[in-house]
Amino acid sequence: MNLIKVNANPQGLLLGLLLMTPVALATENALTTPYLKTDSPSAVVSLLEEAKKHFEAGENEQAAAILERALRIEPQNAVLWHNLAGVRLKQGEWKRAANLADKSNTLVGNNKMLRVRNWMIIAWACEGMGDAQCAVEARQRAEKLLASSPASNG
Repeated sequence: MNLIKVNANPQGLLLGLLLMTPVALATENALTTPYLKTDSPSAVVSLLEEAKKHFEAGENEQAAAILERALRIEPQNAVLWHNLAGVRLKQGEWKRAANLADKSNTLVGNNKMLRVRNWMIIAWACEGMGDAQCAVEARQRAEKLLASSPASNG
């Protein structure tokens, strides 16, 4: 079963993939189910919720600034790095988005679904940069993770 299409449109899934709120990954369509580590300080959770409001209002630079503030509080939080990558992707900052998603992947631990989401951001960023081979490879990595053992929710 091929869950990720090579020509998938990032605009359609972007909001579902980004600016995650505290909900568990327990549904069949895990790519659009948001979540946040429960051990994050309340200040980080509040900032993430504030960033989400700005993102949904199209105020991407404000959302990015708030996420960067949250990262100063909790720099090892892979979810924050992922969300910042998504904001940069939405802004068309392809290289920056890919680098931030890669940073999230270095911190993600065993949270497979967050890793899948990061690989999809990387794939869309590669498409934005016109690098079809990079996009295919990133999608293949995401598909391989989806096909492997059951998801860990971190």
